[in-house]
Amino acid sequence: MSSQGQFSTSEKEKKYLQRGKDSPNYFYFAHPDSVQEGFDYLFSVHPEFTPLESKNFLKENPIQKMRERGIPLRAFGSMLKTIRKIQKESDQSWTNIEPYFDNLSAVQFKPKPNLWNELNLFIKKNWNDVEIAFTDLPRQMIFEGKYTLFRYALVVSQEMKKDKIDQAPNFEAGKETMRVYASLGIVVNNIAEWLRKKGVRCQSNHPMGGLVNTPSLAGKAGMGWQGRSGLLITPRYGPRVRLAPIFIEHKHFDFTDNLNHTWIENYCEICQICEKNCPTKAINSKKVVIVDDVPGVGAMRTCIDREKCFEFFFKTLGCSICMKVCPFSNGQETYSRLKNSK
Repeated sequence: MSSQGQFSTSEKEKKYLQRGKDSPNYFYFAHPDSVQEGFDYLFSVHPEFTPLESKNFLKENPIQKMRERGIPLRAFGSMLKTIRKIQKESDQSWTNIEPYFDNLSAVQFKPKPNLWNELNLFIKKNWNDVEIAFTDLPRQMIFEGKYTLFRYALVVSQEMKKDKIDQAPNFEAGKETMRVYASLGIVVNNIAEWLRKKGVRCQSNHPMGGLVNTPSLAGKAGMGWQGRSGLLITPRYGPRVRLAPIFIEHKHFDFTDNLNHTWIENYCEICQICEKNCPTKAINSKKVVIVDDVPGVGAMRTCIDREKCFEFFFKTLGCSICMKVCPFSNGQETYSRLKNSK
């Protein structure tokens, strides 16, 4: 395991990573070619950016930190509630897997007939803006220095409301980003709890401070495809989604993998509207390969300059301008029209 695994967004995750070092033969580790990405990269390169889910954010002059991020003080109370929700659900995701460390041996696989349909009914009953897909997890998609308990992944997405994102980069769009970070953390923990009651061993992973590259994983699972902005573009909501995985021990469901949405990449080459509207010029014209030969997707590539993106992203609690201007944000009708016109 790389020493870079020491950088994480919570003390509970640090404890989790250490357990992996202590029992490396039982878990599913990152590939040698994996890279450091996401919040893990940000906090290792820029330690001045305190994770919003960190308890230090609540203890060390939170008003000043709100000002630094351009958050109106009138929103102070509601934002602290959201941050506390994020902290609670993130901590819960680590706490829920504690029993697995007492029994590291794999359990016998027992098929659960009709479980996929039952799961979809459970989701439909509780959330109308949540979608799921299922696939196996390539080790190259696990961030450098990290690991998962299990090798299969249920990918969960949740919508960010268009009327809020359309106000980007203003506070209301950032507030919506944080709301869904909090909400999706609750969703994946609840789904994981439901699965465990059905006898499925699983590990939920909070969307803030994840273990894997979720846009690439969701693309492999057939939920959509990564656009020029680096975000997953879905038929129903375009890029207006947050993603979080639930790792599962056995293949309880059929894979949803497909390449139905890869045409999006070609459309982005023509459109380029997100690149033209990015305030920090963080979206480049050419993609570069970050990891090659990834099962199911080929090369993982990006157009994003992380150094230019992250500071403005944090100052505005998520920026979201690239979502706002993307034509796919208009929804299913636009997706179908653009696909038929390609």
